[in-house]
Amino acid sequence: MRALITGVAGFIGAHVAEAKVRDGWQVAGIDDLSGGSTANIPEGVEFIQHDCCQPLDSIFARFQPEVVFHLAAYAAEGLSHHIPNFNYHNNLIGTSNVLAAAYRANVRHFVFTSSIAAYGHPTDERPLTESTACRPCDPYGVAKYACEQHIAAFHAYYGGPNYTILRPHNVFGPKQNIADPFRNVVGIFFRCIQAGLPLPVFGDGSQSRNFSYIDVVAKCIAACAEQTQARNQIFNVGGDEVMTVLDLARCVQRITGKDTGIQHLAERQEVKHAIADHRKVRSVFPEVFEAGLSIEAGLEQTAEFLRQRAIPKKTSCPAPIEILDRLPPSWRDDLGPQA
Repeated sequence: MRALITGVAGFIGAHVAEAKVRDGWQVAGIDDLSGGSTANIPEGVEFIQHDCCQPLDSIFARFQPEVVFHLAAYAAEGLSHHIPNFNYHNNLIGTSNVLAAAYRANVRHFVFTSSIAAYGHPTDERPLTESTACRPCDPYGVAKYACEQHIAAFHAYYGGPNYTILRPHNVFGPKQNIADPFRNVVGIFFRCIQAGLPLPVFGDGSQSRNFSYIDVVAKCIAACAEQTQARNQIFNVGGDEVMTVLDLARCVQRITGKDTGIQHLAERQEVKHAIADHRKVRSVFPEVFEAGLSIEAGLEQTAEFLRQRAIPKKTSCPAPIEILDRLPPSWRDDLGPQA
């Protein structure tokens, strides 16, 4: 079997590639290296440096994949308010381009990683299920939900390829880019710990999330193409345990043994509580969840991975800021002259 993975040098893409190589698949990967690193790409993967928004037919024709795992995206949800044009081009146009190329190449299954951001603000305290109405509240969530709608409409019109859509959330673990100051709170906390800086927490830190260790998420994504029950379905995927951002910060400090303090920043407009229900994905992939790690155990694995690596320099914003209004002051410091 042959799989093509977009975003293969990124965090989740690299772990999915590792799983497919381990399963004995031939794997090729595309990445423009804007946020990923070739160091993440597992041995045995044919790597092609390429932008998913550019023509892809020659790559598909040469490799002839049977399954496409589309993971390429810039997943900075909060920052997407301030770079909406870049967000839509990178996420929505990129997805449309990859899907069209996959169809022309007779790909039989298209696996897409969406996001819990598609739901937006919960209307009550019940966990989000796949039947919860989607009301995305930021450009990133809007783009992900639009991609979902496009994939389903494409299948309805053309009769293929079959698809699986997954909505992961707050994923962390080894190979995550901890140098980006605008996304991935776990990565931001670890980088601050390494640099001896206080951990930045927006508001009082009572925001709650299912922080999800990469192992379960990557295994579910990787297994989709071989599971008939996953065909043309949408799944929430991630950990069940809930933790507040403030408790997460304290947990990272406890695990690393470095109390660098906590810096409370001005509250920003964001979803306060985003808790997902995973009964559907557990029913299809029960074996994947049997060895799932707790948040604390996952943080310990991440800390061990990072202890052997140098402190990375902060990466820059991937595009010029388009709207400066309401940009958090701490982000202005990271953006430099353009802010």
